[in-house]
Amino acid sequence: MMTLARAALVGRIAITVMTAMIASPAALAQTPNPEFTHALPMAIQRGATTDITVFTYPNQKKGFAGTFAVLFQGEGIRAEIIPHGEKDPVDQLKLKVTADATTALGSREFRVAAANGASTCGQLLVVDGPVVVEQAEPHADREKAQQLVIGQTISGQLTAREQVDVYKLTAVAGQSVTFAMHCFRFFYKRHNQFDQLDPILVVSDATGRELSSNDDFHFADSLVNYKFEQAGDYFVTVRDVDFNGTASFTYVLQTTDRPFVTAAFPLAVSPSGPMSFQVAGFNLTTPTAELVPNSLPNPLPVGRYSAQLSPGSPAFNPVLLEVTDLPLVADAEPNDKPEQAQAVSVPQAINGRMDPPNDIDSYALTMKAGQTVRCEVRARRNGSSLDSTLRVLHPTAGVIATNDDIHPSTKDSMLVFSASVDGVYTIQIRDLLNRGGPTFGYILSVKPEVADFTAQCDEDRAGLGPGTNFPWYVKLTKTGGFNVPVEVRVEGLPAGVTCSPLTIPAHATDGVLILQAAADAKPVASLVKVIAKATIPGAEGQPPRVIEKLVEPLTEMEMPGGGRMASPVETQMVSVCSIFDIAAVRVTPTELTLKPGEKATIEVEIQRRENYKDRLTLDVMLQHLGQVFGTPLPPGVKMVDAGAKMSLDANESKGRVVIEIAPDAKPVERLPLSINANVSISFTQKRPYASPPIWLTIKAP
Repeated sequence: MMTLARAALVGRIAITVMTAMIASPAALAQTPNPEFTHALPMAIQRGATTDITVFTYPNQKKGFAGTFAVLFQGEGIRAEIIPHGEKDPVDQLKLKVTADATTALGSREFRVAAANGASTCGQLLVVDGPVVVEQAEPHADREKAQQLVIGQTISGQLTAREQVDVYKLTAVAGQSVTFAMHCFRFFYKRHNQFDQLDPILVVSDATGRELSSNDDFHFADSLVNYKFEQAGDYFVTVRDVDFNGTASFTYVLQTTDRPFVTAAFPLAVSPSGPMSFQVAGFNLTTPTAELVPNSLPNPLPVGRYSAQLSPGSPAFNPVLLEVTDLPLVADAEPNDKPEQAQAVSVPQAINGRMDPPNDIDSYALTMKAGQTVRCEVRARRNGSSLDSTLRVLHPTAGVIATNDDIHPSTKDSMLVFSASVDGVYTIQIRDLLNRGGPTFGYILSVKPEVADFTAQCDEDRAGLGPGTNFPWYVKLTKTGGFNVPVEVRVEGLPAGVTCSPLTIPAHATDGVLILQAAADAKPVASLVKVIAKATIPGAEGQPPRVIEKLVEPLTEMEMPGGGRMASPVETQMVSVCSIFDIAAVRVTPTELTLKPGEKATIEVEIQRRENYKDRLTLDVMLQHLGQVFGTPLPPGVKMVDAGAKMSLDANESKGRVVIEIAPDAKPVERLPLSINANVSISFTQKRPYASPPIWLTIKAP
């Protein structure tokens, strides 16, 4: 039987796989940005300083040489860089990481800035209690088992096929211990998606008799709670479910006899509270919990948080909590059948659970003909086990709308439907496989479909040499007839870096931010935020509605078979570096004023640095294997092959890009484009060096 982890991996690969054989991650490498493969240990104790070693590919030419900054998501964590010695490998970076005693528990992203650019996304788990690194000697059986003290967190790795790690612990009679793995949850932000540890945990007694085991609990991560009836020595075994192993198969094994929360209800709260929760888990002294004082700001801004709860005594682990400004209501059973449907209104957010298995929750919404609503589930994105599916029923028309997954990156559901006639419509939610339990919570929002948008930015890092430029592609998803321009800006840029202005026209969904480093910019780095803003005119006599949103950064992922996909992350980094391949991409002209039906030729001249003599390609878009991930070209504008020269050999420095305006193209005013000189890093990866902005104006016919 295919495990959850393998099924998830296969599902993600299916989107992007190709049959061609690809090169190894650095076989075509010129100057890649630093790329994390793993870190040891992967966990740090808050209130302590931990020595961390971060790893990249052994054959990456530059690695972490010249690292000058380490930046962490959130507050309360900082790092000291231990300088490389002459004999130290450049594929390793040593850090002293300090976490404040009050910093939030849970997974935290971090990035480094090195001489060759800004890194991919690294992750560490912040825990309570001491962290112990797995011993180097094999401990694959009970005789060689590594000693484990309950309350410790083990950071280990399965470095080879068929490797098994065995830990020995001593329990007292009646002691209830939770063993929790955290490893597969790191996978979804990892740059390299070629393989991942799918753990299984086994607890056994001194004779080797299995007492308890688990494969998948938190997605593909294992969790076991066992009450030891008798005092004595016991063993915990960690292995991959398929006995795979490699250096990047790192894991964190948490052990505790303290309260451990597996689920909290409700998943959503209002900014003003109340902050009381029903909790499920182990060693809980009460079925209710409160937010730990000072663990989050008060009042809470709308958003999602890693929150620590206190169920009568200090809790061991955090839970995800969402704060919403929608009116809240709780799921009220029984409501399995349409005739039992719970009445809801618009707008509203419903806190519900699929509990027990086979549960179906039905909600009745009275609508007028022509009214349109958006129903969206937030569950898997908030740590729930639920794989939701939605459908809408009408008493005479039957099923009028369904949805399983919004996007391949999540198992949450969303649908938009309109009422054809006045009446009561039933919204039903259930688990796709009819599972259920305390961990199957959800938030179901029901809102009017109004003009709105969301935005994403591909990608999440930019390493600029002095005097060079870097493109970030912004994509809008519009809803409810949204048709106004969107201004996009970058906040928190480091000294010496600026960004060209971008306004995405009302009829377009895409644009490019062109980051520009001054010729005298010094090595520097910062985490930044991309913000999108739109103003929607109000109805007659009403003020305009201003929408301002954080643009979600996407990280590039290399997939098996040579495919590429992008997945959401929390952080976005800009750095100025000193090692790069292209000194300048010069273009003529930098102002284009065209009419529908016209073509334009952009002459390109590349200034290579002395270290780079290989071929490169030119492009206006971010694309791979025919799939476009980002484009600055508005509707009705395209690149054409006739007259273009988009591939430059090692001895060539001049190219040509030709764009064509369709006869029905709509007007735009000074929309920024850039020509990218793409240096191949691997079959999948390209490092783009952008030209200064080319300002495109399309006149009305």
